[in-house]
Amino acid sequence: MALDLDPVRRIVAEEHGLASIAVVRADGTPHTSLVNAGVLDHPRTAEPVVGYVTYGKVKLRNLRDRPATSILWRAGWQWAGVE
Repeated sequence: MALDLDPVRRIVAEEHGLASIAVVRADGTPHTSLVNAGVLDHPRTAEPVVGYVTYGKVKLRNLRDRPATSILWRAGWQWAGVE
């Protein structure tokens, strides 16, 4: 099922792409971060997807081991989230 990412595109333009993300640590607890994120075309399928910039081996390993993640953008009293 395709997601409607237009609300994300609008908020990203207003707030320079800053978003909060949550990933799951190995012990099951959440880890949150502030990242730059937006909508881009998937390199293989060309379908629009959400992507974000992060650093560090631990978060990347967490994402690979447990890909469940949540991302939230806000601009003023407007917000858009993707899981």
